[in-house]
Amino acid sequence: MSRARSLDSPSFDLSRVGGRAAFGVSAALVLALAACGSTDAGSGGAGASSGGAAAGGSPALTAGMGGSLAGVAGSAAGASSSAAGSAGAAAAGAPGSAGSGGTAAAAGAPGAGSAGAPSSAGSGGAAAAAGAGGAAGGPAKCVNAGTELCDDFESGSLDAQRWTQSKSANSTIAVEMGTAHSGKYAVHLKFVPGAQSTVTIAESATFATQGNAPAPANKFYARMYAWFGPDIPKAPTGDFHTGFMIGSGKNDKGDVTAGMGMIGSNQQYLGYSIFFGAPKYEFGPWSVPHIVPKMWQCIELSEDGTNPTTEVRKVWLNDTELKELESDSAKFGGTQNPNHLPPKFDTVSFGVKEYHMIPTLSDMWIDDIKISANKIGCN
Repeated sequence: MSRARSLDSPSFDLSRVGGRAAFGVSAALVLALAACGSTDAGSGGAGASSGGAAAGGSPALTAGMGGSLAGVAGSAAGASSSAAGSAGAAAAGAPGSAGSGGTAAAAGAPGAGSAGAPSSAGSGGAAAAAGAGGAAGGPAKCVNAGTELCDDFESGSLDAQRWTQSKSANSTIAVEMGTAHSGKYAVHLKFVPGAQSTVTIAESATFATQGNAPAPANKFYARMYAWFGPDIPKAPTGDFHTGFMIGSGKNDKGDVTAGMGMIGSNQQYLGYSIFFGAPKYEFGPWSVPHIVPKMWQCIELSEDGTNPTTEVRKVWLNDTELKELESDSAKFGGTQNPNHLPPKFDTVSFGVKEYHMIPTLSDMWIDDIKISANKIGCN
């Protein structure tokens, strides 16, 4: 990718892009098609697929999340102690003290939320048991059963019915302890610097055409917490185009990928779209904030194809919208690039899709993913 020109459209007028400066840190970038050198054969990226395909309408949409159960540890009052003493009700897996001389409140049925901690026994009574079986909660909690997908990876493994893995040679994907945003586990992507790697996990269940899945209206929000290490590359003449969170599908001319990642020589975020059909078209503006390595960042993407004439994107970083990354493919493309209609989104992927040989960066951790029809946020 070149910094502020298009090899296919040498007369492209940057004044069409909301007056963004061409060479400032918030510069709008028309990505050079030939310079990207991408080996991407279409949406979703290259790389051997090694996970199970995400099933449409999968019942796993609410697995491991809050829902209505909330890891209940029983709402029974402090048992028969109501006559014998003051009994505390143990609800939602929270501490419940047994009454003096009374028996403990029994544990509720396994729930999908956080397991409550065992309570201290009251005088003469036994401790109330924690709600068994609840997965660790946290920011990935789903609140609308059947319409969202959430995963905090506290099961300790990737659900092959939900996630499809794509990875290049000498790359690995594993759920591991050591660097997690919440709980104990996160997805660790390991790859070789300078090898132009693809290391992603992708899901399609939320794009099912039946039921109440988020994307039949062709608009979705995706949120992840991301950690990059050991460093983000920086060089005076570098490009470093890499995708981090990408929606994909097809429009009237072929494959389309649209999402966010990084670009340029100075560790900046990027919102970008690649329309692979003829005539191929690619564009995207850069961010003002820089990517901070070795620190968890909350990143949210919105892709909107509800208007059949344009694809609209927004990006938030730690709950602050990066206004400079907002884009409209019809306004960016104009009459010079007729291939700018939105795709019918069918997949969203998270991870690293390198369009060039990227030095320095070798690790990415991902946690607390959520995909929804509604704005998500970081809390």
